[in-house]
Amino acid sequence: MSSKDVQAVEERVEPIVKLATASGSFKKQHTKDNLEQFQSLYGIDEDVIDQPTTSRKELWSYYLYYNGDNGVGPGSYSQALFQSALYSAGFNPDDGTPCSATSACVVSWAGGTKAVSSVVLVANGLTFAIMTFLFVWLGSAADYGHFGRWLLFALTLICWVFQYGFMAIRTPDQWPTAMALYVVSYVAYGATLVFYAAVFPRLARYMPYVRSAREEDLQDGKITQEEYEEIESLERNHISNISTAHSNWGYLLTLAINLSVLLPLQNDSYVDNLALCLTNSCK
Repeated sequence: MSSKDVQAVEERVEPIVKLATASGSFKKQHTKDNLEQFQSLYGIDEDVIDQPTTSRKELWSYYLYYNGDNGVGPGSYSQALFQSALYSAGFNPDDGTPCSATSACVVSWAGGTKAVSSVVLVANGLTFAIMTFLFVWLGSAADYGHFGRWLLFALTLICWVFQYGFMAIRTPDQWPTAMALYVVSYVAYGATLVFYAAVFPRLARYMPYVRSAREEDLQDGKITQEEYEEIESLERNHISNISTAHSNWGYLLTLAINLSVLLPLQNDSYVDNLALCLTNSCK
């Protein structure tokens, strides 16, 4: 082969070599960019290396918690018991007779009287005022380390204990105690929802498939950051939807258990206490 032929071959090969070199450089740069982005987004996550992969047992524990934390007790039954005691303690401001469906109804309040409906509004307003303060002050702890899960545990116990406290409400004159029990239990219940909802993004992030996509595929440049975010987002939505379904099933089951007691024993003076006991025991 003459020198002229060799030169011609080199001229033909040179663009191919440059293209291959450029392609390799681009791939290396793309992988580097992905790795830097991964480290900037996930490298500061606490216990990112030691965090265990979400197990099936852990996931189902999360689902079953929402079966019990469905709100029948603090959201519905406790309020009904509080209002029942309040109305039974009320009287007609005109003649002091017990309240009827057509008369005004008031209770003694701070040296005077206040309408029963106003007392209920005060209780609800106080409840949401406390929750607003609590969530602004303590809400960020839900995303900080392992502190949130201990708060969830403590708040669950508080809600549970104060719900059982309603079993001591037997006479209408105990309505102030019923009001306090209702406010505390409802605040605790609302707080459990906040700290419970803060858990599922972490569960989704450490699901086996999502973790593999983040720690292997994303780092190796097999997927882009946008593709990984879509994978994690879909897993979060999946867990959220299933847990919501479990909450609805738990709500339905608890109401069915309540009715199985309330209907046959409707003339028993302690039927409400028994129904509340069963409601809490199912939670």
